[in-house]
Parts: sequence; structure tokens; C-alpha cells
Amino acid sequence: MTASRPGPSRKALAARLSREMSEAERQGFGTSTVWLTREETDLICAALEAASGDDGARLDFLDRCMAAMTARDGSDRGWRMSIDQDHLMLGTTVDAQGFPSCRDAIDERTAELQRAQAIATGEQHRQEPVAARPDGPQDFTPQPYARGHKA
Repeated sequence: MTASRPGPSRKALAARLSREMSEAERQGFGTSTVWLTREETDLICAALEAASGDDGARLDFLDRCMAAMTARDGSDRGWRMSIDQDHLMLGTTVDAQGFPSCRDAIDERTAELQRAQAIATGEQHRQEPVAARPDGPQDFTPQPYARGHKA
């Protein structure tokens, strides 16, 4: 597999991107703009495709295993992921709390952990979805003024 063993071009690109990001962070920025050549862009795209393909195939395999188990015994299974101080578990469950895909179980746990982290760090605004803009006057509900301030 070429994705697991980077060549000289990949190593050079990784080092350059790391240096650029370190410099941006040193200057107080959380992002960095980097100009890439076509070859560098192709290297990044190939690495991302390889990584997502491998992980996707693994997750598809797990979902197929659960489907086979369900077909064999007729039970209504779902996926559940749990994380505690001593254990990490991704498995199937026969109760109503399970998710139809292992991806859904992982995504739900990830979102739960992000919400908890946002609350712990006082960044509650990050967990709330941004309200959609009204499309026209029929979608706009005027808000009355209360004591000189908008309600």
C-alpha cells in the first residue's frame, strides 16, 4: 500500500505543510493559506482517497456483519458505541437504543463528546445550529420591542 509508506515527495510536502501551520500558529492564526502545485494537490487527494476508502470498507464490513447476524436469527439489532474510563466498545444491541449503522453510532458519540467539551469550555454557542434565513416576507415573524430593546 502506498498510503502507509510515504515517498520523498510526500514527506517533503508533509514537512512543508507542518512548517507553514507552525508559523501561522506562532503568529496567532488558526489557519494557514498554502499555495500547492498540481503534483502536491494530487498527492493529498490520493492520500485522502486511500484513507477514506480503507476506513469506509472497514465500516461497510461491520454493517454487513450485523446485517448477516440479523438475517440469521431475525432479531432487530442496532449499533451502540460506549466510552468510559476503562473501556471503548462498538457493538450491536437488540434494544431500541441502537443505530442502524456503525457510522451513525460513531457520529452520535462524537457529537455527544463535542457537546460535552463545548459545555465544559463554555463554548455552548458552537453546539447550537445556526437558524436558517427567512426566504421571503411570509417566513419573517416580526419581534415586538420590549423596553427599548428587541425581544
